[in-house]
Amino acid sequence: MPIDHFVIESPEAGGVQSYIDIANDVLLDHTLVKAIAKLHIWIDPEYPIFIAVGKLGRLPPLVRLRDFAEVTFEPGKVKLGINEETHLAALLNRLWETYGKNRVEQPDRWSVEIADEPDLPVDRNLEELVVTDPTEGLVRDLIYALLSIAPEGFRVREYWYDDGKFWFAASENTLPDDLSGRIRALFERMGEQL
Repeated sequence: MPIDHFVIESPEAGGVQSYIDIANDVLLDHTLVKAIAKLHIWIDPEYPIFIAVGKLGRLPPLVRLRDFAEVTFEPGKVKLGINEETHLAALLNRLWETYGKNRVEQPDRWSVEIADEPDLPVDRNLEELVVTDPTEGLVRDLIYALLSIAPEGFRVREYWYDDGKFWFAASENTLPDDLSGRIRALFERMGEQL
């Protein structure tokens, strides 16, 4: 597994290899192996608690309008020449949220027009508009994978993600009061700060 740091700890030593195998299979099935740089899992079946902390590797870049369209400002309207349709649906949603459906038209599949009104001007830096953040889908897939790795019946769950770092905790019962301390300790064992 090409993850820089991959450790599974448990007071029940006999179960560690099983969880290593499960984690390997799940991460491979969800094609997350290349996305994760570090992963440290703590499982205590006695409490019971499952905690996974980690860090993603190189994050995919934000998809901006300039990446797949040409922006031309004309009197009364802004024309977008679409070079790639992949992000068109997301673009239309963003434009509708920002400018309203009544101002956004799509004359054909390769062009979009936005009414540029004096009292409601179109942003002159429109080409920098973030259309999609691929990291959102990656984090969603990661949480789903961690749900699959966690023991069945661990229905009390909590997770966090920010700037490439994440943690996921699950239990049959309530999560422990010292959860944040445990999470910080696991990050430190992984060589990271939370």
